[in-house]
Amino acid sequence: MTNGDMHETSLEERARVPDPDGDEGDKVKPHQRILRSTWFIPTVVVVALIVFVFMSPRMGGSPPHLESIVPSTAKPGDVVILTGRNFGATRDTSEVRISGIAPTSTDYTWSDTRISVRIPDEATSGIVYVITKSGRSGVLLFINPADIPVLASGATHQGDPYLPANALQPAAARVGEPITIRGMNFGLEKGDSQVYFTPSALQGGSSGTLDPKNMLPAQDYNSDYISWSNIEITLRVPDGAVSGNVLVTSDKGTSNASYFVVNKGAGNKTYSSPRKYSLQYSMDVGVTQANGENTLYLWLPTVLRAPEQPQPNPVSVDPAPLMETASADLFSFTNLQRGGKYRASMSWMLDRYAVETQVNPSDVPAYDTTSDVYRTFTAPDPMVPSANPDIVKAAAAAVGAEKNPWLKARRIYDWLLAQIAYNPSAKDAVAALKTKRGDVFVFSSLYCALLRAQGVPSRMVAGYLVGDQGQPASRHFWDEFYIDTLGWVPVDPFLADNPNRAPSLGDGVEARSYYFGNLDNQHIVFTKGLDTVNQMNPSGITRQDRDLPYLMSFQAEAVGGGFTYSTSFEDLTITGTY
Repeated sequence: MTNGDMHETSLEERARVPDPDGDEGDKVKPHQRILRSTWFIPTVVVVALIVFVFMSPRMGGSPPHLESIVPSTAKPGDVVILTGRNFGATRDTSEVRISGIAPTSTDYTWSDTRISVRIPDEATSGIVYVITKSGRSGVLLFINPADIPVLASGATHQGDPYLPANALQPAAARVGEPITIRGMNFGLEKGDSQVYFTPSALQGGSSGTLDPKNMLPAQDYNSDYISWSNIEITLRVPDGAVSGNVLVTSDKGTSNASYFVVNKGAGNKTYSSPRKYSLQYSMDVGVTQANGENTLYLWLPTVLRAPEQPQPNPVSVDPAPLMETASADLFSFTNLQRGGKYRASMSWMLDRYAVETQVNPSDVPAYDTTSDVYRTFTAPDPMVPSANPDIVKAAAAAVGAEKNPWLKARRIYDWLLAQIAYNPSAKDAVAALKTKRGDVFVFSSLYCALLRAQGVPSRMVAGYLVGDQGQPASRHFWDEFYIDTLGWVPVDPFLADNPNRAPSLGDGVEARSYYFGNLDNQHIVFTKGLDTVNQMNPSGITRQDRDLPYLMSFQAEAVGGGFTYSTSFEDLTITGTY
């Protein structure tokens, strides 16, 4: 290239450069200067990064919020329930961390407000939190009972029940398995004495609690007790117990604590979402005829103490009862007068928990057919006609060749829901096999009868289905069946078949699936199984009303005086929810 060419090129290039003092310079706008500036692109990049960091959590959803873990004390292999919000409808890549350990993907049941997760084998005491793509929740404390020191032994006062070292033999067992407690000052017979375990629903306590009010008593209505003497008690590990302290109480006092381990059985039951209620109910009596001396005895149900409602507290009972039992109080009215009106009433406060059951059917053992539980809850009774030939035939058809107790119960459940439709005037369980109709009592009675006919221990449960304060409560009947090493499993065949009458279960929860093995926190329990009471007088005339929401051999007994009377049960009223 020549010097002339170079000079010519330079002149050409200069001709294309705007003259800052000329007209061409006036054509450059302010925004063009900004775009051509050297700092524009870096500034845009920084602003974009700030916006992305600020907006990404909002685009992905709110961070998870963890509100509770129930129970807060559990062994590896147990299942706990985490409640809160913003967990996400499905798990995807989200996870729970327990003491820094993430459970495997098969250990979860996940929804936006509730996570069910099995404790990893290597988990120790520590913090629990939820991680999703939107962030990490706050933390709650989890306690492995293996990390809790055993409390010191020793009787508090002379004459109190006393548990020496190694009082419990074996020191570990599964629910329903027999154990023996050796010590002293238990009392020559049981009477009102009790053995208390640490409850799965840890109401106001922990595995270290020493207050019987916060613990789980073994129950006569469950056939938990086998034998009792002053130095030795034999009983079965009660339904709802977890590893923790065991106490013995008598009329002399409360024993020292002994630590006991509840081993994993055929599955897990968890208690969560407690709901507090205050409620009241009463029985009214009207006398139309009376001659001479007379007495009327009335049995009125109490709110039953059970794993799902562990601390029912009586607020008022009027008049004072003549006798108290686990499921009912006995009232006595003497010298009733013609035209007289009489009343027995109760009011209570309680916490009711929802129940969730998880079972691996292959882990379900065969029944111990020699146990009191098996013999009692497979036999027919006035409410459960399990020996009726039509019932026996129908149960066999429903079960087929199935031998597994859990799968038997599920087959009978599915068969019943396919066969029976609701009719409030159809009140006979045997007749329902032909008419295909039944009321809520029939759904419960027939399901229980079919289970017993197939050798599955079961019982009816009576009480109320309740809502919020001011909403009507309805008399209700449902069921439980027993699985060795697990305990009593709740079933509500009526609500499964009539989901429009069920409480709200949340999005995506189907009533038919839920009410086999699970129960909401709106069932108030009065009685579990038939409560057989004795007459106060051999000449008394008893009255039994099947429609009352408590299952008793009779509810009223009239003695002497040739009097006639009527009774009216004033249904349960919810006076407060908390």
